[in-house]
Amino acid sequence: MAPCARCGTFLCGACTELVGETACCADCVARLHQHGPPSRVVQVLIGMGLVGFFCFAACGPVAPVLHLVVAVLGFWLPTRELRRIQRGEGPARGTWQAKAARVAAGLNLVLALAWIAWFAFYATRQDFFR
Repeated sequence: MAPCARCGTFLCGACTELVGETACCADCVARLHQHGPPSRVVQVLIGMGLVGFFCFAACGPVAPVLHLVVAVLGFWLPTRELRRIQRGEGPARGTWQAKAARVAAGLNLVLALAWIAWFAFYATRQDFFR
């Protein structure tokens, strides 16, 4: 028997649920999944998406690489987080942030493709290199 790490209720082997390495009761686990903090990874990806937007004009030739990295990570990691939330392993509060990170990734992908298309268009012109 161990007490719940959050509320202190004594737990038997049948009603013990592990959150990370701590033992919690079913009510506290449900509360953590509903009201727990969102994933830090998704918050960092939203920040990276914003940096990508602001860096579009200032970064020059590095811009498409930055945008592509943000786009790939911004589609993969939030999708993984949304699956965790659907399985009940992640807090539901992180849903809108994961979706916002995916939108930022899509916009960064558009910016990278626009930059590459612009460069390809002007690089094929003869007067570009004179």
